[in-house]
Amino acid sequence: MQTVLFLQELGVEREVVRETISRAGLPFAPVWEDWRKVESPEAVAAIVTVKTAVPEEMLERFPNARMIAVAFTGYDCVDLDLCRRRAVAVYNVPAYSTDSVAELTLGLTICLLRDIPAVDRKTRAGDWKAERWGTELAGRTVGIIGTGAIGLRVAELFRACKCELIGWSRRQRDQFISSGGIYKSMEEVLSQADVVSLHLALNAETEGVIGEKELALMKPGACLINTARGRLVDKGALGETLSEGRIRAGIDVYDQEPPPADDALLDIPNTVLTSHIAFKTYEALLRRVEVTVDNIAAFLQGSDSNRIA
Repeated sequence: MQTVLFLQELGVEREVVRETISRAGLPFAPVWEDWRKVESPEAVAAIVTVKTAVPEEMLERFPNARMIAVAFTGYDCVDLDLCRRRAVAVYNVPAYSTDSVAELTLGLTICLLRDIPAVDRKTRAGDWKAERWGTELAGRTVGIIGTGAIGLRVAELFRACKCELIGWSRRQRDQFISSGGIYKSMEEVLSQADVVSLHLALNAETEGVIGEKELALMKPGACLINTARGRLVDKGALGETLSEGRIRAGIDVYDQEPPPADDALLDIPNTVLTSHIAFKTYEALLRRVEVTVDNIAAFLQGSDSNRIA
């Protein structure tokens, strides 16, 4: 019987994955194993990965694997040019965690404005008196950099909190404008927003898009929220700016994950740090499994839905 090789766990029970494959009527058995130790490499018809790289050596070992299902929105773990040369189709899972990421973005912002982590620690220690007042989110100006699916959902949530919306994106969308958002230059967004939220894909054009110059434009006391990709922001410039106490930051993603124990960012007080959990809700992970299996079915049916190469 042909198999689907899973290079990583998908965040839900394996039995759920098996049931999803069975329900879709796919003639494949799921296999979780070190790819170098698969006993019947010729039986592997598809490979599923999240972030594990798929090198040419792996494709050579599985000559009948004509499809790679990336169970993630980003697909930088796969060499698309290599796959095109070898006639291997590549699919991804867009928008499965839109609500989850948007909700954490809002949560990080409120945590910063109300100093929730520090207040939690003090309350547990018996200190009932907060050292400083919090700040209302209502009425703040929120700058959204990248108005794709997640950026648009973030805009909806902040609008519901009575915020003013401004944004920058390589592609302007009517939905952002109709929700009350105003597109401006990157410099205007950074200098005018009380909260700057990043929602760009990571590529050669966007890596380090927020550097020393951009951080210097931000208003004193403004919040930078990054639930997109760590390398969108210059790490050194961010650390220096935060150490000066000019801005605050809510960060879920890092240039190195997990960050090393001696990373200066871990000791900077005016931050809220989470461990790349924005996408990690059960509902989102279940959707990811379902769409990944649907993508395998789509490949068998000759459909290009969610195909990227």
